Amino acid sequence: MKMKRDSVTGIVGLIWSLIWLLLIQIQTKQPKNLLEPGPRLLPYVAFIVVFISSLMLFLKGVSDWKKDPTLDKPYFPEGGKLKVTKSYLMLVLTGILMAVFGFVPVAPFAIFAFIHDLKGSSFVKPLHAALISVIVTIGLYAMFVIGFQVKLPTGILFK
Repeated sequence: MKMKRDSVTGIVGLIWSLIWLLLIQIQTKQPKNLLEPGPRLLPYVAFIVVFISSLMLFLKGVSDWKKDPTLDKPYFPEGGKLKVTKSYLMLVLTGILMAVFGFVPVAPFAIFAFIHDLKGSSFVKPLHAALISVIVTIGLYAMFVIGFQVKLPTGILFK
């Protein structure tokens, strides 16, 4: 059966969210005397968000199919698989660099690289990208360290 891309993505998201729910049930161990509900509820809140988003995406695809049954363009236009692979490798490299050097020195450069990777055919001035990278890094640092009171990676070299 032919489906719109939104329907296919929604079905994949629904399947993975159900697998995720199963993994949450199996793998998550909670301390017995935990008073605050945050650590217990966060995986379930994330599951609900992904599940509802996937369901809505599937329903949108079905609705669009009823309006116009022509097929969408392929997921990956020419060169798209290479671009996705490059972006994934950049993400892995960012994780490795954060483990070695820490969040603060790596994040601005990683965000700058992701801005240029994801800009597509748009022109982004390097100064604007650098400014956005620094502002986003400061915002993320404040959100996690001050807001959520979560320690960010300090890196092996700086311990």
